[in-house]
Amino acid sequence: MDNNQTNDFKAFKASIARIYHGDGSVIGSGFLVSGEYVLTCAHVITETLNLPENTKEMPSSWIDLDFPLIDPGNKLQAQVSFWRPVSSTELVEDIAGLKLNSKLPNTTQPVRLVEAEDLWEHPIRVFGFPKGHNDGIWASGVLRDTTGKNWLQIEDTKVSGYQVERGFSGAPVWDEQLAGVVGMAVAAEKRRENAKAAFLISTKVLRQTLTELDQWSRMANTSKAPLTSLTPSQRRRLKRELSELQEHDNFLIKKLSMLRNSRIREVDPIVQLKRDVDIEETKRELNEIESKIDEIEQQLG
Repeated sequence: MDNNQTNDFKAFKASIARIYHGDGSVIGSGFLVSGEYVLTCAHVITETLNLPENTKEMPSSWIDLDFPLIDPGNKLQAQVSFWRPVSSTELVEDIAGLKLNSKLPNTTQPVRLVEAEDLWEHPIRVFGFPKGHNDGIWASGVLRDTTGKNWLQIEDTKVSGYQVERGFSGAPVWDEQLAGVVGMAVAAEKRRENAKAAFLISTKVLRQTLTELDQWSRMANTSKAPLTSLTPSQRRRLKRELSELQEHDNFLIKKLSMLRNSRIREVDPIVQLKRDVDIEETKRELNEIESKIDEIEQQLG
């Protein structure tokens, strides 16, 4: 690796989180994507909280985690702030965003997310916590291509050594060739005993998640802004208008997610182009609504 790649890999290692069950056992992994958010799999969270895997309602309990490669044992707390549960009918599923409620270690850094059209044979490495390895182990393999579910396939082509298995869920997957994170480990092959294969949610899908996560965060923050002295009638009118705008903002965020899901699934170039136009139009409308929300928030203080 050159110096830039070495620094990116150090940041990658510093971003890796270890997620704990309430009894202190390790359930899975996650990774830092901003100064306050960690991404992981929704099924890691449901297992952590002893909930059904396909729980649709966003959990509200606290999650314990640490960053084992830079500050092991220093447990932080986080809450779920973004939720795409396990679902057999949704293309974008099994993703949870955690908002940290504790100060991060100084050396913790968000990952560098990367994409490429052709990932076939790219070597990867990933750090996870399979049974009996609460301190974590490294596994390696190569990337294949996307499946019909839009997951990226990984294969372990070596004879010996560790492979991606149960306990790696939620882990960032490092692409040696692109020198960045190409996705998040989500599942391992269990039906075929001799198949050393696993799957990840691609960076393309994760970036969509991060956009929605940022928008949800902005909504939550603006809804908590303090009110200044206005006449009662002015305050009531502005609060009603703000509530209506936030409701429409929420609708547009969901609409944007549906359009992007449809765009990912679509194979017809003409329909793809129409989806692109719809996405851009919805983004424009969303920006206008959020600008109006900001104006009202300023009036309210």
